[in-house]
Amino acid sequence: MNRREFIKYLAAGPSAVALAGLPINVYAAPEDYAGRFLVVLQMDGGWDVTQLCDPKTNTPGEPEINKWANELDIQTAGRLNFAPVASNQRLFETHYQKMLVVNGVDAQTNSHTTGVLHNWSGRNAAGLPTLTALFATQNGPSLPLAYINNGGFVDTAGLIRYSRLNDYNALLELLDPTLVPWDKDRLLRRSSDIARVQRFQEAAITRRLDSDSLTPRQRENLEAYLNARSTRSTLKRFQSILPNSDNIQPSVSLPSLNWESDLLRQIQLTLLTFKAGVGVAGDLIFGGFDTHVDHDVKHAELYEHFADAIDYFWNYAGELGISDRITLVVGSDFGRTNLYNADNGKDHWPIGSYIIMEESPAWGNRVVGVTDDLHNGLKINPVTLAEDATDGITLHPKHVHKALRRYLGVEDLAAQEQLTFGLTEDVDLFSSDKWTTSS
Repeated sequence: MNRREFIKYLAAGPSAVALAGLPINVYAAPEDYAGRFLVVLQMDGGWDVTQLCDPKTNTPGEPEINKWANELDIQTAGRLNFAPVASNQRLFETHYQKMLVVNGVDAQTNSHTTGVLHNWSGRNAAGLPTLTALFATQNGPSLPLAYINNGGFVDTAGLIRYSRLNDYNALLELLDPTLVPWDKDRLLRRSSDIARVQRFQEAAITRRLDSDSLTPRQRENLEAYLNARSTRSTLKRFQSILPNSDNIQPSVSLPSLNWESDLLRQIQLTLLTFKAGVGVAGDLIFGGFDTHVDHDVKHAELYEHFADAIDYFWNYAGELGISDRITLVVGSDFGRTNLYNADNGKDHWPIGSYIIMEESPAWGNRVVGVTDDLHNGLKINPVTLAEDATDGITLHPKHVHKALRRYLGVEDLAAQEQLTFGLTEDVDLFSSDKWTTSS
């Protein structure tokens, strides 16, 4: 098939491309996708889980690990312990039945770069994709916004491309180039003018694809662009439910960090892609957790906003009628030290946690993994999940990712693409009748 025929088939739509035998992703989901959605929330900078889901009080003879522990006690919701700071009580009492908390996960590093790579790919060396990239490849490779990444770590291992929705006005113009982005009711361009531009673009791309001087990467990008254009009409579903600018979630001011968070808007737009049937997976990013100075004040404000965001996430997903189809995974680069520095901050600590959530999971209200009083990770038995200093293993991000891959149905895809973790123990994270208790 020559380049002109390729463009002709693309103009006819994705089904024509498939019939033509062109190389498209073979992991195609059904046309009317009715499966799960996946969202990953990256708490960027290294969160302090001793002030959240793995609370620690102060140990006599050791440096102060948490100032709140001088006056307050660890609180409990169901089987989950939480620190009595910020809006944690509301967060855990409202959502504990949705939660699987995985504590004592060793990122094996104090480096942000390695910690981010390790926690979000499952390996501390480059080359493995994000869980969201695998999930989107498995479940929606032909969708125009299959994989949304709002920032933070992203690696697709060449399986799929990701999209970003950071600029609302640019998004409106992409969805309908005839309209003024900030005013949906007034035409900016005539359809005939747009059609003329598209003919010129098609001619220019045809000339470029006929050239022998294109590099493989340039050719791949041009063909991906044409393929994206061929599915553009399906974005009308997204446009039809997209709120106007007055109803888009505004940024939230975080005074102690001197910046504004757009996390609620990320959540809103990502969930809308699911509702519209144009996407299946998304990465959210929420930064500010690298609190080497004034740790308690900053983390309290971050956790207040985090609790609000989790409330909004599940409430809005419920309004859209998709809350029972979403898996949410929350984590960070690593944890923070078990003592304060001279600036009332906390520095980097390799032991962290994940929180995995669904609306009504059989495996909710459970904790897997355990740390000691000074927040050192302890070994657990991968089958019984009990603390086991003799025959147990130290939890690493690869164990969490391997369990999630199996649970989400992407393990075979990863094996087929040779993107596995090698000799890694199976940890029975999602067994509803087993959990880890503190010693």
